[in-house]
Amino acid sequence: MPRFLLGWILGLGGNAIGLILAGLLLGSDFSINGPVGFIVSLVVFGLLSAFFTWLVFKGLDKKASSVVPLTGLISTFLALLVTVLLTDGLSINGWGWVWGTLIVWVLSMVIWALPGPWRSYRAERAVREK
Repeated sequence: MPRFLLGWILGLGGNAIGLILAGLLLGSDFSINGPVGFIVSLVVFGLLSAFFTWLVFKGLDKKASSVVPLTGLISTFLALLVTVLLTDGLSINGWGWVWGTLIVWVLSMVIWALPGPWRSYRAERAVREK
């Protein structure tokens, strides 16, 4: 399995945990509407999150390099916004936008920080380039 796919699947798992946790903690401000709707929303959110992370990073890299660490937070919010607009699996209201974004973002950062085989490609490429 390609490493980028393994990393995306791991990220999808982290996003699933983050969305479920946000739904449990935030109640009616962040609700999950059924298992099928959740799975559809999760896949849409995962794809949009990866795309927006790349897009926001490219947009901020040259112009505002000091805010590049916030790329994940911005892309998480954008992915949640578009997912809510395109699918029926999530409903977010009021403060659920703020807290839900933070919960999903923090959980995805924790998941991405885990060591594993999806991380070794950078080290291997650096060794090959020397």
